[in-house]
Parts: sequence; C-alpha cells; structure tokens
Amino acid sequence: MSRQDTNPEFEKTVRIQSALMGLTLAFKNKYGDEALEISKASNKQLGINIGKYFKKETGVTGSSLEDIERVLRAWQDPVILGPKPKSKIEGKRLTMTRESPSQCPALHVAKQMNLPLEMVCNTVALPIFKGVVQAVNPSAKHTSVQIATPKCVDAIEIP
Repeated sequence: MSRQDTNPEFEKTVRIQSALMGLTLAFKNKYGDEALEISKASNKQLGINIGKYFKKETGVTGSSLEDIERVLRAWQDPVILGPKPKSKIEGKRLTMTRESPSQCPALHVAKQMNLPLEMVCNTVALPIFKGVVQAVNPSAKHTSVQIATPKCVDAIEIP
C-alpha cells in the first residue's frame, strides 16, 4: 500500500485496529480465550463512543434505519478505500455491502499481522461497528452475513 493509495483517516484506523488486535493477542497468550471476550466488549464500548460522536456531528436525533445509515456513512466512508459500501433498506433491515475493489482497514490489519480476516473482524472491527449502530439505536441487532476479502455484508435490523 503506497501513501498515495490511502488517506489519513484510513491510516489512523489501520494503526488503531492494529494496536487493538496486538494487545488482544498479547492478553490472549497470557490469559487465554477469555481475553478475546473482554476485548470484544471493550471494542464495542469504543464503537458506542464513536457512534455518539458521529451522531452528534451529523445532527442525528432519531433511531431509524436511515439514522443508523447516516451515522455509519459519516464514520465509515472516510476510512474505506475505493468505492464506498452499498446500502439498502428493506422494511426493518439495513444491509451494508463492501465489495472489491473497496478495502477496509481490517483487510490491511489482517494482512500486516498475518491473521485470518475473520479474527480481526470478529475481535476488533465488528464489535466497533456494532457499538456505532447501538449508539444510534440500542435495540438494533447486527448480523455479519459474510466476511471475505472480495465481499463483506452486514445487516442491521430494528424491532
């Protein structure tokens, strides 16, 4: 990845996720698998804080799928390289899809640290994502439909 292929927001997010993943692995080596669950909970709380910040920045006061989408876009769009994720709202479900050639920070963290993408996503990236969603609507449920280099799909449903 050359400097001209990235942006400051992307680079900062890669550094933060790398640090979080590195700390998680160090704690896992010392304390076992329970460290993974503690890391996920901590990363989700980080996401809630990020979500509250972007909710305020975007002026979102509601909790609809449109509000969730607006906050997710404000947070995610600057840190995704290439085309932005596609979103679709159908009924009470928002689907966000990132397809190649788009790249997210977790893809780079997994490659740099020689880790499975699923481990980075499930431990760091997705708990933060869930936290951002729950900052807008605490009742929203997130499902990771697909995690892969060429395509990731996340679904958010509200009751």
